[in-house]
Amino acid sequence: MTTHVYLKYAIALLMEEHGLQTEQDITFKEIKEELEKGLNAFSVKPTGDYHGQAKVQYDFTKEKNDAKKYIFLAPNTIASEMKASNLYNAVYKTCSEENVDLLKAYKISQSEVPTSGEFNNFSDSGNIGRGKPSATVFDQCLALITSTTALKPCLQYKSGAGKISMDNTCLLPDLDITDLQKFIKLFKRIRIQKLDSSLMVGKVKCEKGKTLRYIPKRPNIFNGNFPNAPHSSALGSIALLGAIGEMTKEKDVSELANKVLESLKDCNFYAIKYGDASVFSFSHSIIRLAERGKLRRIVDSLYYVELYKEGRRSTSNAFEYQKFDLFASRFLQIFNRPAFKDFLAFRAEYPHDIELLLNTYFSDMEKIDKEIVTSAKKLGNWLNSVAYSSAKKEVGTSNWDNLIKAKAKVLVELESSVFSAKSGDALIAYTITRAGRLSGFDAPTEASLFMEKAASGELPLEQAKNLLIAFSRLKSKIEETDKVTSNDNQSIENENEEMTEDYSNI
Repeated sequence: MTTHVYLKYAIALLMEEHGLQTEQDITFKEIKEELEKGLNAFSVKPTGDYHGQAKVQYDFTKEKNDAKKYIFLAPNTIASEMKASNLYNAVYKTCSEENVDLLKAYKISQSEVPTSGEFNNFSDSGNIGRGKPSATVFDQCLALITSTTALKPCLQYKSGAGKISMDNTCLLPDLDITDLQKFIKLFKRIRIQKLDSSLMVGKVKCEKGKTLRYIPKRPNIFNGNFPNAPHSSALGSIALLGAIGEMTKEKDVSELANKVLESLKDCNFYAIKYGDASVFSFSHSIIRLAERGKLRRIVDSLYYVELYKEGRRSTSNAFEYQKFDLFASRFLQIFNRPAFKDFLAFRAEYPHDIELLLNTYFSDMEKIDKEIVTSAKKLGNWLNSVAYSSAKKEVGTSNWDNLIKAKAKVLVELESSVFSAKSGDALIAYTITRAGRLSGFDAPTEASLFMEKAASGELPLEQAKNLLIAFSRLKSKIEETDKVTSNDNQSIENENEEMTEDYSNI
């Protein structure tokens, strides 16, 4: 009989934490101990006086959540803010028992299993009716453990425009028990070795009125309870994979990390929140990037992609960037041509670290010869440099925003030339002519192989266009150096800092 991943995770956790050999070895003693751990991490609250402070330290607490008192439901507690007390009461009641009959029949509720629902009562005749699904007390206890344990990957997922929805979400791989134990063992090591105290630090917002009012915001752990959690929750699943990949660099756990990554190659992941669950998996190519310890840098770089029409990320364009993050995450997960085309449809400029992602996609998925990809990259890099130097001549470097807008305008013109080309030779002629006029220089000789293959038709027109557009969006290293030394860089950092502000106290 197949066990639901939500219950299976708790079984693996109990076996791993208590050194048990089989599921049959689990007793109420181990269950109660894990539930008490979960109850102790049910919420988070400030540990000190935050008045007059810019930041405040948080800690876990077994108190019920109360946002008005700045006691926030911990991200590992899979419940809604309004219904969390039902979960708390169920765990507290079970922990207060001396012993229970684990095989006794039980009507399980959505507060205990977040994906359970009212229309989950199935009869032998095939009818579906109202009623809570039948289970056992053992199943209930397993569900309560998974709903509360801090030893699972989780984050608060933010979505929507206007009224922001914030949902505690866990990421669970659907592996067999043995592989799940390895996953849990590695995740525990990640938390011990890689997480620092900043995870439990939150900003304090100062509101000015007749008197100053200091409001503590949720701590960084809400972005994810794993290292290098992304600023954008849409990228959480990919960031988790990147964090696992980073462990391949650690000698004492590299073998375990590689085994875990291998088990994830044909595995479904479940993103589970209160009342909903979605399924996804990772492409083998993306897992190989994680195995090489390269994925984390790519995920970090995606946050600094700049949409041409929007400029830098800010609170005013957060929804547009949220859409981009969703499609970027989908591309990284699925890693096929339709997902890539959706990703490319967002006209944007990429940090230089995205180069590895593009190289991997064109070589692994499009099966384009690596020498042609390298040659196309040289031409794309040249186009980006042409756009930058042209914008620099026009507006100078005293105002970085104006410079980036001017450069984006040139890149859009060049992309339009690429999109409108009806043949490979027209693609090369239009693009090279336009860029040559702007720069006064010829295209680099290293780009000749790509130009020959595109012009002759040996490289399909669609692939030639995608190669050129994608690589022309990579920022030049010269520009990134200029950006670091620019006096305006501090304002960039400040604005990115503002984007990390959440929507607490709902």
